[in-house]
Amino acid sequence: MLDPDSRLGVRVREILRRCLRLVGGRSERDLEYDFVLRHVGKGNLQILDVGGVGSLLPLYLARKGHMVTVYDVRRYPETHPHLTVIKGDFLVNSLPDSAFDVVVMVSTIEHIGFGCYGDPLIDDGDRMAIQQVWRVLKGQGRLILTTPFTAQHRIYNGFERWYDIDRVTQLLVSSFHILVTEFWVPVLWFRGRCLKWTQATLEQAQQAESVYGYHATICLVAEKFL
Repeated sequence: MLDPDSRLGVRVREILRRCLRLVGGRSERDLEYDFVLRHVGKGNLQILDVGGVGSLLPLYLARKGHMVTVYDVRRYPETHPHLTVIKGDFLVNSLPDSAFDVVVMVSTIEHIGFGCYGDPLIDDGDRMAIQQVWRVLKGQGRLILTTPFTAQHRIYNGFERWYDIDRVTQLLVSSFHILVTEFWVPVLWFRGRCLKWTQATLEQAQQAESVYGYHATICLVAEKFL
């Protein structure tokens, strides 16, 4: 069976993502990548991607001229002159303070602390991760984050959590100012696979699970408080 996080597996998934977009569909990763690329900014930025294994997004950003560091408990397989790879637990990282202009976390924060990718089991690992993000960001640096969203905070032990608006607010309010918030819901399904996501209001996102049988996605840009 093809490893979905191998170089070949990631490229096969990327081809499927692009084919789906050509016929008017949109995958969850498609909307997340677009969100990051719209908000990462221009210039030669220092970018940290936490949990980037299984994604070509860090490689895309490096090719755009940014200096990108990927930090993951698994080893990121791609190479590029502007790409640095660190394999390890982000919660105990030794990165310098105020080193990055942008931190990207695409569908990562919800898994931290659950041990599903070989990381340690830690209660409130997401809160600890946000503390580390704040530490490594430069003054007024930005966090770009995407994660599952639903009406009520929910934990799936051993894998992930789904966030509600209260948990998102509690996670960020003391350290960050939220600049941009988008909600997306899955609106088209075929044989158990979602073929299209569309932008939604907060209220529609909170109803997504009851209407579509699956979580919504929240995408955020937050600026570090000095």
